Amino acid sequence: MMKPAPVVQRRLAAIFFADVVGYTRLMNADEAGALRLLASHREMTDRLIAQHGGRIANTAGDSLLAEFPSAVDALQCGLAIQERIAAVQEEVPDERRVTFRIGLHVGEAMVRDGDLFGDGVNIASRLQGLAHPGTVCLSGTAHEFVHRVLPLNFEDLGPQHLKNLEVPIRAFLARPPGQRRSEALPQVHRRNEIHLARRFNEACHRALVEVAGPENLTTYEVAVLASLRDAPRIDKARLAERVGINLANIRKIIARLERRGLVERTPAENGRRSRGLSLTPTGLDLQNSLRPKFNAAQDRVMAHLSHGERDTLKELLARVITSNDVKTAHADD
Repeated sequence: MMKPAPVVQRRLAAIFFADVVGYTRLMNADEAGALRLLASHREMTDRLIAQHGGRIANTAGDSLLAEFPSAVDALQCGLAIQERIAAVQEEVPDERRVTFRIGLHVGEAMVRDGDLFGDGVNIASRLQGLAHPGTVCLSGTAHEFVHRVLPLNFEDLGPQHLKNLEVPIRAFLARPPGQRRSEALPQVHRRNEIHLARRFNEACHRALVEVAGPENLTTYEVAVLASLRDAPRIDKARLAERVGINLANIRKIIARLERRGLVERTPAENGRRSRGLSLTPTGLDLQNSLRPKFNAAQDRVMAHLSHGERDTLKELLARVITSNDVKTAHADD
């Protein structure tokens, strides 16, 4: 006999979607440790969701979908989770830290065999992608239910165009009490690619300097060390192309790294006239210690983007850089 089709119910709910930032990086570096960390966080989130009257509908990898009968309870739960995670992270090295992004929407959900789906779930998921690590991003609908009840300062992000949704959704950020509010991006910068690129470059450079500075290295010197780790015995000309700076500057950087005992010249191979460059054992140890720190810094800068959005950003940046490199090469001919 055929089983009857599952009954689909519709109901209004506060839909809560959470995702872990930095989980893929941790899995690549230490799979067993990442699984233990996720299990510890899940034990805490599951307990808080139950305490605030919520129900977990689905989990997939490092994401979690839940529903609450009350938007106020859902937001209080989300902020409590962020506070607990932040407290734990204070004792964790930067390269092993993970944070949560949480999206919250009030709308109609369809329920089948306990699972939630429908537009309300999609909106909560997209809002999670807009949330800054450590915050809750809620829709304008959810904001209407909570802003008069909870004494919080909400940051208005304005109408947001979310993927696969025709109508923009107004979004707000909520932070645990005491968390510093981010500075708003001036509207003139939002309309101008050059200003956005400058601000993006500043954010990336700050993150790189935080890691390179304590080792008395410049960001270009770290790029050289990384290139020599991935392509040992490379010559200076190819190294300059790989790093993206001119040959004269590469020579200066190599000279400084040689004086520090981080880089050495290796005998020429295959009839090459010039000797190749490689890391010394000391240089290799330093580069291996820096790599996870840079990965962690990169994840912090890109934390509000999904993996798909990060891939899209990389593709767009590569196209702009390649196009301008071609123009520069033609101008120099």
